[in-house]
Parts: sequence; structure tokens; C-alpha cells
Amino acid sequence: MRMVRQARAPVLKPSRYDGDENRRVVLEAALRVFSEVGFAAASTRAIAAAAGIEQGHLAYYFPTKLSLWQKVVEAFARAGEVHLRHQLAGDALGDPVATAWRILPGFLRTFAEEPRLTRLMLQEFSVNSERQKWLVEAFGTPVWELLAPLFTALSLKGYLGGSRPEIAYFSLIGAALVTFGNGDLIRTMSGADPADTYWIEAAIAHMIAPVVMVAPVA
Repeated sequence: MRMVRQARAPVLKPSRYDGDENRRVVLEAALRVFSEVGFAAASTRAIAAAAGIEQGHLAYYFPTKLSLWQKVVEAFARAGEVHLRHQLAGDALGDPVATAWRILPGFLRTFAEEPRLTRLMLQEFSVNSERQKWLVEAFGTPVWELLAPLFTALSLKGYLGGSRPEIAYFSLIGAALVTFGNGDLIRTMSGADPADTYWIEAAIAHMIAPVVMVAPVA
């Protein structure tokens, strides 16, 4: 079987004396490296090379690999929470189905819009580590606390397909992480383009369908 060499990702070269630009380029490069090989296999040398800077220059901004990883997550992972906080203001539970259709597509779109971050989250949530604990505390729990009242309201009104709120919620989050964090795998196995807008919207609608499904009559 003939091996096909994959094209290398372009090296991002920041302006030498622009500190903000350097940080932005480093965070972009670090996100790419962390998502491709995972935290353990990622090296600051590889990240510095991907960012087009010297390793010592990288250490000036981010003294440790862990501090860099945390800054990457903080820089890219707030979009979903911000969306929910904005959309859930006011009386959002009076019509929970309408609220679900209004807020969940935009929330799930944040997973699709940054698949590298979604892949990183999928990796880290699956490993029992201090990084996982930090992610749960900083991102996982706040989002759950924002959406738990909505899922509870849906359950009380006979939706979620009869499931408990936490089952429906974590099934939704799991589907988003696996689907939007494995674009290359989906493309390889099925030939589909998971970056296509229509594909993304169809996947989101499919994920939300069980949330607004009426519980079966006993």
C-alpha cells in the first residue's frame, strides 16, 4: 500500500515585536498541536515551531505547557457559555420547547465552528486528570447549571422522549463532542464533508430532536 504524504499545516509567523499578535499566533498553533496529538504528546518545541517562534520566546509568554494549555482553552471555549447566558435571560422556561429550538442550535454550532477545540475537549473529558477536573469546574459545570433548568422544564412538560434531564443533556453534549470533534474520521469513513453548512445544520437538528420529543404514552 503506497503511503501518501499529507501536506504540512502552514507555519504561522508572528510579527517579531507585537506581543498581542505573538500570543494570538501561539494560541492558534497550540490549539492545533494539542488537538492533533493530545496534551501528553504535545511538546513546547513543536508548538513553538508551529507558531514560527523560538522555544525560549514561547516560554516568555507561557512558562509551562500546562499554563499554555489552560490559556488555549480559556481563549477559545467561552463562546458557547456566552451564547447561553445571553439567550437564557428573562422568562426562558415558559415555553421550553420554543426556548430549546431558539438557543440549542447556536450553542451546538460553537462545537462545529471550532472543531479543534471540540476534539481537545473530547480528549480531556475522557481522561481522569487534573486537567479534566479543571475543565469540569471552569466550563462543564457552568454550562450544565445554565441548561439544567431548561432540561428539567422539558422533562416536567413531557418532553426529552421520557428521559431524565441529565440523560438527555449529556447525550446531547456527547453527540456534539463526538460528531464535531471527529471531522477527519467522519470524512474518511463516510466521504461526507462535516464542515459543510448543510451537513452541520442537519446534524444539529438530529441532535436536538430527542430533546423536544414527546414522551411515549405508557
